[in-house]
Amino acid sequence: MPSITFPLAFAAGLLSFVSPCVLPLVPVYLGYLSGSSLSGDTPPSRRLVFGHALLFVGGFTLVFILLFGLPTTILGNALREYSNWIAKIGGAVVILFGLHTMGVITIPWLNMTRRLEMDTGMEPGYARSTLFGVTFAAGWTPCIGPLLGTVMTMAFTEPSRAVGFTLVYALGLAVPFLATAALLTRGVGWLRRLNRHMRAVELVSGLLMVGVGVLLVSGMFTVLNSYFIRITPDWLLRYL
Repeated sequence: MPSITFPLAFAAGLLSFVSPCVLPLVPVYLGYLSGSSLSGDTPPSRRLVFGHALLFVGGFTLVFILLFGLPTTILGNALREYSNWIAKIGGAVVILFGLHTMGVITIPWLNMTRRLEMDTGMEPGYARSTLFGVTFAAGWTPCIGPLLGTVMTMAFTEPSRAVGFTLVYALGLAVPFLATAALLTRGVGWLRRLNRHMRAVELVSGLLMVGVGVLLVSGMFTVLNSYFIRITPDWLLRYL
């Protein structure tokens, strides 16, 4: 059965990709994974870059599911009787995340990001690309944490689908990354133009989090979910 949480989770993934701590470094990531520069005179083959990018995506998706999706499922089911309180408290935290993202307030630990070490002593290879994806998920969680935390808070309202929500979030983060890998220099050029509008991205991200937080605190999130399910066409329900 469809849920409004899924498109919101995907949107959170997209916004994580264009966040200030991810978007500017995407060309660096791709160049490091393939062992070459995407802006050089002879860029690497699309197949090579895309293959490494696919394993990088698989690495961070696995970590998101293991560290966030599965624990949320277990805790959500165990604490189901307190789900209303969890939603309200989580919603208040999500509102704070949104205000921080918009720059209204500052939460210091959310500004802390463990930078990835590019020199791991390993030769460029597919195993390294997977390991780099795992490291990305662990090291950059504080930066993308507000959006990921919003998704996990929503997942507590439907703990049986928490893994699915996490997977959809990772997909939202992965799709533009893979698209950039497939487009190579053209994709990098688009990212550089998008980087000029980073403030707008922060405002949209913050407003999304504040909106979700208000819905959770007010108890309207479940009502909106039910409405979304009710208006979904029958033909679509049969394929979901």
